[in-house]
Amino acid sequence: MLNVKELEEKNGEYAKLLLSLEKILGFGASVTFLTVIFIASYIKMDSNIRIAIISASSAFFAISMCYCIKIEQVAGYYKCGKCNHKHIPTYMSVFLAPHIQRTRYMKCPNCGENSWQKKVIK
Repeated sequence: MLNVKELEEKNGEYAKLLLSLEKILGFGASVTFLTVIFIASYIKMDSNIRIAIISASSAFFAISMCYCIKIEQVAGYYKCGKCNHKHIPTYMSVFLAPHIQRTRYMKCPNCGENSWQKKVIK
């Protein structure tokens, strides 16, 4: 039978795996998007085809980034910079928050203050 410490370790490992997946998905989508845009810009083709290719690539990129944000939201916790409260914010809070890498400027549900909140695994 698993105890609480073992469950926390497994949850931490799962969160690290999810965040690694987020990096791979984000990098792959970005490289694909930029490559398609570059190719569509310099290869001679009809304007309607160029617009369709760029639109499809942009849609793929936007959807991929939404999945990356969802992965970041559910993996681990955010720790308030003022009261050190750990919480999992809503998707829209993460989506709309200004960020630097995995640190986001959000409102803490515990103290109600806006602060830079770091992503923590445990």
